[in-house]
Amino acid sequence: MIKTNMNWTIKNLKNMFDSKETLSFDHPIQRQSSQWNNLQQSLLVHSILANFPVPAIYVQKTENAEMDEKGKPIFRYSVLDGKQRMTTIFSYVNGDYSLNGETPNATIDDEIHELAGKNFEDLEDDVQQELLRFKFLIYAFEEATDDEIEEIFFRLNNSTPLTKPQKSKPLMGVANSRFVDKILNAGFFKEKCNFSKLQLRKSDDMCTLLQSMILLDNRYQDYEYKSISADEVMKYSSLIKNNYSEEQKTKLLSILIYLDKAFDCKEKVLKKINIPIIILMTDTAIDKKIQPDAFHDWLLYFFVSNKEYSQYCSSGSIKKEKVAGRIETMEKHFYKHFKINTTEDLTKKIVSEETAEENPEIIQNDNSPKELLEKGFPEDKLPIDDNTEKEGIF
Repeated sequence: MIKTNMNWTIKNLKNMFDSKETLSFDHPIQRQSSQWNNLQQSLLVHSILANFPVPAIYVQKTENAEMDEKGKPIFRYSVLDGKQRMTTIFSYVNGDYSLNGETPNATIDDEIHELAGKNFEDLEDDVQQELLRFKFLIYAFEEATDDEIEEIFFRLNNSTPLTKPQKSKPLMGVANSRFVDKILNAGFFKEKCNFSKLQLRKSDDMCTLLQSMILLDNRYQDYEYKSISADEVMKYSSLIKNNYSEEQKTKLLSILIYLDKAFDCKEKVLKKINIPIIILMTDTAIDKKIQPDAFHDWLLYFFVSNKEYSQYCSSGSIKKEKVAGRIETMEKHFYKHFKINTTEDLTKKIVSEETAEENPEIIQNDNSPKELLEKGFPEDKLPIDDNTEKEGIF
């Protein structure tokens, strides 16, 4: 790994981003944009103009296949740390926002300049030029492996207030980070799910996706979890680094494509606490060949008619028993609603291999609940059919 340092002006960096496209903010381990509020943005502008310290920018330097007009290689710089600082300044120069009313004045060449409430075009010409010629210290890394880049990012941000989901990105590796970004920036998660701006700044959408992956891997990969907390998400992210198969990806993508078809717009029910359970339930719906529109209608009906589910959404909802309660309640309603015979599924799940060897007739497909009772099957484990007494949620 080679490290070099440079000093580039804001004007130069903006030109690289706008015109030459040799500066990018799309490295997969980076956080999403819009992490800062208006006052934070404004204080950065003030820091530059008032000569307060501004942290360095860290980039990965790679060589493009193209050559410039002089036959020299064109280099691409992908920002590892400093995205918020640079996008904040670029947006201000573009006129995307005005400085906060609490922004202090700045003294430039012994002259006091008022900044509060001003956009870039409102600044005096010499103040505009002072901003554009400010030089960021840039550290560039060449010939760095993915592992080295992940370690650089982790060390740079280890003492800053990154949320635990954001710290999960370098832990899961570059390949999985790209996969996760692809999901979060398109289709179901981007257009249909209900996340507030604050939740998006905290990367709660990524946390929710990883929680969903945990539940699917619990179903298919025997992944054991104690909760779906942020700590568990970080642990899981480390475990799937270089270890999340194409089969797992295909399974997850098929579920999200199905949900994208099922929902035309954002729905209230598609919030953080529900989404992992809905994704797991969608997997069941696909297996049972339920059409997306029918699944959509059932899901909305479930949330207005069911009273049991909410008791598992209270304090401690990330605990395994609360998660299991939400899953069980939703599955129970699903099977009743679609009149699906669960005899085979439930008996195979409940009856151990030892019991099955002793009583092979119990798991025959044509056993009715009455016949199962006669054969000693536990009454509280009986599958639900049309003759089962309906409960309060109906």
